[in-house]
Amino acid sequence: MDKAFVLINCDPGKEQSILGQLRKINNVVDAQGTYGVYDIVARIESDSKSQLDNIISDQIRKLDHVNSTLTLIPIDEQNIIPDLIPDVVPDVIPEQKKPLDESSEDEEEDLDENDYDDETKLN
Repeated sequence: MDKAFVLINCDPGKEQSILGQLRKINNVVDAQGTYGVYDIVARIESDSKSQLDNIISDQIRKLDHVNSTLTLIPIDEQNIIPDLIPDVVPDVIPEQKKPLDESSEDEEEDLDENDYDDETKLN
């Protein structure tokens, strides 16, 4: 079974009308209004790619008030061979964190409020 998701842009205010028409088309399994760049997403299932093409080109794209479509065809997971996808290994390993130099730690501990002048305190 072949599947496709069709993202649809339509005229403002015509979403409900188009949704109703989509739901009447054979092989449109689901249609939903969406927020974002596209107004509607429709899921289509058919027995062949040529039937998918017919539904999208000759039926959905020709609906009144449909301005544009974008078709997404899912990848068939059975055709993906896991060995072809390499494991992600970082090519750079950061250096281990080094402890602060002991002399700089001692210097910071010895400083107190009296070590700063009035101008430094304001900043």
